[in-house]
Amino acid sequence: MRQAIALAVSGTLWLAGCAVTDEKYPVVWGPLPLPASADCARFAGSYADRGEMVSSASQPSLTYGLFGHHGPWQSARRVDFALPQAGVLEITAWDADRPLLKRTLTSKAGEFACKDGHLVVRNKRWVAADLVAGREDVTIEFSDAGAQLVAHVRESTYGAIFAVVPIAGTAARWSRFARLAP
Repeated sequence: MRQAIALAVSGTLWLAGCAVTDEKYPVVWGPLPLPASADCARFAGSYADRGEMVSSASQPSLTYGLFGHHGPWQSARRVDFALPQAGVLEITAWDADRPLLKRTLTSKAGEFACKDGHLVVRNKRWVAADLVAGREDVTIEFSDAGAQLVAHVRESTYGAIFAVVPIAGTAARWSRFARLAP
């Protein structure tokens, strides 16, 4: 009986800490164009770090989405994507004139993929704050919309509050960022 009560209490706490949000693609942005080709070479270029979301007045940071909250993402002004060879994606975040953060991803390690003409970047990171600790899995699927880089961000977070109360959540949102240079 005692085990059943403990299981019921822990299940209730687990469900109490769950959240799911799934934002739909903003119709006001017009339809996403079909990819011009199956490869992702056209994603190489520079993009504004601050973008837009229809659901919020805040300007999302491309650097924050790609690198997380560790590091100087607040100072980022642009993000460069380079595909120097097959299976390699280099991402560099810049302030006004110097690089702030850099990642080299490989398709072999499953860190990025070119899927049906969309660039898909995956990131797993630990999150720790005063009261909360956990793991965040982020998948960003980029679409080329000409002068805009459209990002569909899907996050799954698992953790605990006070290291005791489990929490979990998933979220999906859309944002877009201006292309600065090809």
